[in-house]
Amino acid sequence: MDGLRFTRELLDGEGLTIHELLKASREGEWDRLRRGAYIRGQEPDDRRRHLLLIAATLQEVRDGSVVSHASAAVLHGLPVPTHQLDRVWMTREVGGHGRRGAVLHLRHCRLSPDEVTEVGGVPVTTLARSVIDLARNSTLEWGVIAADAALASGLDRMQLLEAASRARGWPGARRAERAALFADGRAQSPLESVSRLQLARLGVPTPVSQFPVWLDGRLVATTDFGWEEERLVGECDGRAKYGQLLRPGEQAEDAVMREKRREEKIRAAGYWIVRWGWEEAWDADALRRIINRGFTLAPGARAAS
Repeated sequence: MDGLRFTRELLDGEGLTIHELLKASREGEWDRLRRGAYIRGQEPDDRRRHLLLIAATLQEVRDGSVVSHASAAVLHGLPVPTHQLDRVWMTREVGGHGRRGAVLHLRHCRLSPDEVTEVGGVPVTTLARSVIDLARNSTLEWGVIAADAALASGLDRMQLLEAASRARGWPGARRAERAALFADGRAQSPLESVSRLQLARLGVPTPVSQFPVWLDGRLVATTDFGWEEERLVGECDGRAKYGQLLRPGEQAEDAVMREKRREEKIRAAGYWIVRWGWEEAWDADALRRIINRGFTLAPGARAAS
């Protein structure tokens, strides 16, 4: 993989001695991923670093080992909690116990041929199996995030539910099945996924995801969530940087004005708007206060319990 170098390459190709390599590693010129594998400098992107770690680790494992769990999720392009990226996750369908080391977490468990595919030439669990394995080893929030993203990428819901069914009886299987049942491919970000789960826990009326707002027969906005009866919409992007909304040739103030005009149209259509960010989505009390205030100020108000 581009950017990955092994000790022998550095000693022979770069003409370094082992002592020079160790010194370069201490000084940050070469970053040691694992025994015998280096990248130049520090890799600031956690996902990119993990992909390099996967490539390095594949050189050290026996045939039949399949990238799985969080590592498979990274290969499939799913959101993954960063604390699970410190080691490579793999699965082998053989007897005995797995092992967990500093850079490799190897699981021994059932793995059918139809649960294995390839991504970039790397043997990896299928998208559905990867979601369920990740969900079994994560919080319900991260299970929903992964399941939503998988459905959004085109995974068939029945495939996801079948993978959940196959995992019954395994540790974390019930949590993974809950995530699969709750999943909604309309979610466009992890923040939307967590927000939807938290709203369900709060017991508020179920919102419509990707809610269309019409004004004078024209679609003027699609909001993250909407409650038609209450005339309330929710936008879980309260702290998004306007720079992320820029179109080619625009300045930041152009994006700000466009967002203000969009909000004016939503209000003109007769809706009240509430906004929240990542921190509030994970804090049930904070989100309850925001939603309750919105339901109080919007027509047809109903407060979360």
